[in-house]
Amino acid sequence: MNENKKKILIVEDDVQISKVYEIQLAKEGFLTVTTHSGENAIKLIVEEKPDLAIFDLMIPKKDGFELLEEIKNNHPDIKIPIIVISNLGQESDKARAIGLGAIEYLVKTDHSIQEIMGKIKGYLKS
Repeated sequence: MNENKKKILIVEDDVQISKVYEIQLAKEGFLTVTTHSGENAIKLIVEEKPDLAIFDLMIPKKDGFELLEEIKNNHPDIKIPIIVISNLGQESDKARAIGLGAIEYLVKTDHSIQEIMGKIKGYLKS
């Protein structure tokens, strides 16, 4: 029954924010896998094969920029869309994340959860 559901990897250190994402994504019919540190993200991408990933940038062990760099430089076979959702709003941060392979950069305080869900659904249209 779940084989047709799209899977989203959430990499977010704030437990409350990740729970909000999990609840909203479940309401939209998505499966979720969550990690609260960057350390496990690559392993989960390889093992779980999500259809899309959401990365916060300010996460422990390995930050979102490091994750994007690792994927770009060491895992060119990983081709999933990655949306960065961060509180960092500097244009240089946005440009860096996009340059490292993120398909979208959203500042948390500038977007409602409904807008974020809309973006995710837009990238996962089948």
